[in-house]
Amino acid sequence: MKLKTHITVLLVQILFLFISCSDAKVKHEPNQRDITVIHPQAEKDFKEIDSLKTLFCDYPEECERYEKLTFLEKRRFEERVSKNRVRLAQSFLDSYPDDPRYFEVLKFFFHLNFEPRFLSGAVPDSLTFFLSKEIQFGTPEYYKRLRSIPIDVNAQNNWLKKGYELAEKFLHSNAAIEKKMEIEVALLGRDFRISLLQYQSLDKQKEGIEAGFWKQFDKHYWDTFRLRMADLIEKYSELEIAATYVEQLIALVSKFSPNLAELYWEDFLKMTDVNHPLSNTKGFIAIHKKSKANLKALRSVDDSKPLEMSFTAIDDTKINLADMRGKVVLIDFWTIRCAPCIKEMPHVQAMYEKYRNYGFEVIGLAGDNDVAKEQVLRIINRQNATWPQCLDKGKDAKVSYHSLYNIKSYPTVWLLNKKGIVVDKNARGNRLEPLIRRYLGLDN
Repeated sequence: MKLKTHITVLLVQILFLFISCSDAKVKHEPNQRDITVIHPQAEKDFKEIDSLKTLFCDYPEECERYEKLTFLEKRRFEERVSKNRVRLAQSFLDSYPDDPRYFEVLKFFFHLNFEPRFLSGAVPDSLTFFLSKEIQFGTPEYYKRLRSIPIDVNAQNNWLKKGYELAEKFLHSNAAIEKKMEIEVALLGRDFRISLLQYQSLDKQKEGIEAGFWKQFDKHYWDTFRLRMADLIEKYSELEIAATYVEQLIALVSKFSPNLAELYWEDFLKMTDVNHPLSNTKGFIAIHKKSKANLKALRSVDDSKPLEMSFTAIDDTKINLADMRGKVVLIDFWTIRCAPCIKEMPHVQAMYEKYRNYGFEVIGLAGDNDVAKEQVLRIINRQNATWPQCLDKGKDAKVSYHSLYNIKSYPTVWLLNKKGIVVDKNARGNRLEPLIRRYLGLDN
């Protein structure tokens, strides 16, 4: 149902803070905190915007009506919701330039749920029937229909221009450097999503005589974002968070072009080596270290060889698959947004308790970042999941295994035999116990 949620969704993963006033006589920059009077209308407007940023529909009854709409009607509905949110955010930014919550609202302006497609008001009669029926999301036919809807190019260009102007204004303020980088990354994320929507509409042939052509196409298509990120990490070289942003970009690109992951990590490894004048800065050191770790992991991926994986769990337990040779290991790739993953946990716990003394182990890789840590802890405590868990995209993660192994759907559960080799990539439900017994040798 959630078109905006489905579009990968993915860069985006960044949040932050506030306070305020707009009628102070002295002119202040957006991030200052010496103003104590809060404009009543600004408070009201901010609460309205803040309440919308994570919602697909503004009201529950709208979501119910959404399911009954045609393909075109759904796109119109999404357009109306997005444009209203853009209007609210832009009005706040124009009306309260000195409000300390300006940074928060500026991030909303670049948020996925505040992003119209600027569909044209008029649709030719020849397209009416073609767009009248619903089609499964993500299929070639879905994107064929999507790209056939006329776009108001002038309106879209004005919105893009407004975003650049707002970002530029913020970058010339006295805001903290961390927030400036966050806004630049948010702007990059907006542009990435627009490019991604065009990319997903391509009728690509991943195999056959054109496969090589499309690999080269991918390299050139995404390279502008690699170059923009390279510029950003030079500009903000003192910030360690730069390494996380690099990893997020490569994870996003590799979801659609897996062959670029190793190439991009090599580029950033070379860029941050000792020959660069900024090689001793915190950001470059962190990126160089993360590049080495990801390249090592990428080059070790071979289904015929023992899987290599090491991380520090949420409870600070050190986990290394090499230390588990001789045991059968279940690797649970999950996320806080995957209801079936969470529902399966009590069953996995039962298997864990039943076969642990026979040499069965479980490790969990939550595909979430540090913002989700408390929610991850609540889930595993509620489900009584006692095996080690890792925030796979947290700041302390050397490698994101969800990105490395191109995990796109959930639940994804791998089973390793006693040699550490992956023997099953769907080890869940009723299939799990027979597989555990088989590879533990209990049925012999």
